[in-house]
Amino acid sequence: MSRIRRVMLVQPESPGGNFEYVVIPRQGLLFLSGALQQSEGPYLYERELHFEDRSGKLDIEKDLYGVDVLMISALINEAPRAYEIGRLAKQNYPNIITIGGGPHMTPLAEEAIREGKFDVIVLREGEDIIAQLTDVLLTYKDADLIKELHKIPGISFMEGNHLVETPRRGLISPDFVPLPDFYSIRDLTPSKPLMGGVLETVRGCTEKCTYCQVIQQFLGYRMISRETELARLTQLQKMAEDGLISTNRDNRFSVFVSDDLHPPPLRAVKFRNERLERIKNWKGYTDDMYLICQSRPEIGQDPELSEALRDINMEMLYVGVESDDAKNLEYVKKRQDPGQVFKDLISLNNMGFSVVAMTIIGLPHDTEKSIMEMAARITTVSKYQTANWLTPLPATSNWDDLVPLNANGEILKKDEMRPYHLYTGRQFVHHDERWSMKESRKLFDLYQSKLNPVDTLYSRLFRISERYRKMSNATDLSAGKEVSCKNQNLGDAKKVVASALLEKDVEITYEKSTLTKSLGHTNTTTINLLSKI
Repeated sequence: MSRIRRVMLVQPESPGGNFEYVVIPRQGLLFLSGALQQSEGPYLYERELHFEDRSGKLDIEKDLYGVDVLMISALINEAPRAYEIGRLAKQNYPNIITIGGGPHMTPLAEEAIREGKFDVIVLREGEDIIAQLTDVLLTYKDADLIKELHKIPGISFMEGNHLVETPRRGLISPDFVPLPDFYSIRDLTPSKPLMGGVLETVRGCTEKCTYCQVIQQFLGYRMISRETELARLTQLQKMAEDGLISTNRDNRFSVFVSDDLHPPPLRAVKFRNERLERIKNWKGYTDDMYLICQSRPEIGQDPELSEALRDINMEMLYVGVESDDAKNLEYVKKRQDPGQVFKDLISLNNMGFSVVAMTIIGLPHDTEKSIMEMAARITTVSKYQTANWLTPLPATSNWDDLVPLNANGEILKKDEMRPYHLYTGRQFVHHDERWSMKESRKLFDLYQSKLNPVDTLYSRLFRISERYRKMSNATDLSAGKEVSCKNQNLGDAKKVVASALLEKDVEITYEKSTLTKSLGHTNTTTINLLSKI
């Protein structure tokens, strides 16, 4: 009997509000696919990643034919579509195994299982358990399956009418999977490349801002190894050379560095010094890249770190301004002074960075007047801006503290589902005496009309991506498949990356990770850099 099993990993369509997530792939599924590829269990996993914003809506009947396992990860506003895919998958293929996860389903596992008909929800990160979990789901049935699931840490499932949540001890190494599996992305070819690369260098955050899910989804602040950083940079360079990442006329391409704080706060001296030394090592790896990362404004006070970033082609910084009111910042536990923030932004502009100021409106001390005044001020010290209403997210204090609204803007009834498709940051989704849902939409539009939204840039890239998709669909599909298959091989990519690094005197050694055997019960930082090939 064949050991091969087919796995489909799906990122549902976004209802809007995060265009950067549309034009570049989020990384969770890429690492899960990589974990399946490096598994040494009883099955060989043939993987395909379907990003609906890139490849169109999943055709349940057609695309899931012959698929053994379906995995879905979603943000809050993608949850309705995620649940729909899960339900339809079970309706059309009752024997298909379905696994959910991500920052929305992790704290709302019971809802996800009920609404999406998932067999199991993976809690927080899951690279170290995903292969073993999938092996178990494919091997066991009924009571034997329940018994085995109890042995796997960091998952939720139903045992009769009771939700089981297995505990997890320790933290996974952030580079347990050294290279993300871009090569299994559906229809990734030179005729339909990624609009930019994405590079994870760190997981977690040093801060405790109350509105943010990161500190709940990714515990601690964990840097990947120096060698893994260089391996991932080399992987992206090779992908661009192969035409799998779009380049400009000068053969430069954009790379989004992490979603978390790439350069840590200055007060985190150990992390700051380590980041500076790593930046120096990036010279020669990023010559053709246009780097973008998220940062705190205070690196404007650190010319040594800032100049080092500019020296490796760090061009754009997403800076968490949030508010220009000190009381608002105190409310969300954002440790920064508004006056100093604006001085730092001026410094960053003078250093040549393109600054994207991230703002939150609707905080307790905001008024319409103060919101519009912030728009006037923030546009003088940043090239682009982002805007979001304060939005309650699962696992944050706002989720329980703020009274939710339904889709009509009325107080949510006890048995009603929250209107997740409206959780885009473009309107209030909770009760507030100052503005109704409808009034908040109008104020958002007014506020954004005074900004230069970075979403405008990404929407343009999205339109370019759509043109690629339509052109690709109109071309010879057999030729496209040949190119795609040639490039979609993570094992071969690891060999190419290792060889390229050796030419720069960076040696990749194989070390078996104890994480594979421990199923997550570990505090070790040992990594499996490149699988033995």
